[in-house]
Amino acid sequence: METSETVRVVAQVLGPYIGETMARSATEAHCEKLGITDGSISSEQTEALLGKLAGGLNIFLGRDKAAAAIAEVRSALRSREAGR
Repeated sequence: METSETVRVVAQVLGPYIGETMARSATEAHCEKLGITDGSISSEQTEALLGKLAGGLNIFLGRDKAAAAIAEVRSALRSREAGR
């Protein structure tokens, strides 16, 4: 999957939890910190990104809701990949 598509899906799923602008900004910032650039994103990079996002979401949503939100993101990303 392309990095830009991953960011779009993550922001769309996390939007109802923290707002789409914050979700997009956080995702893009974590991509930058992790060295994830435009182009294809590997499954390892995706997991690293979701791990970073989960840490921040724990603060805003609590551990249980954060885990549920990240699970929802994983499901959406898998569905998007399967639809290709």
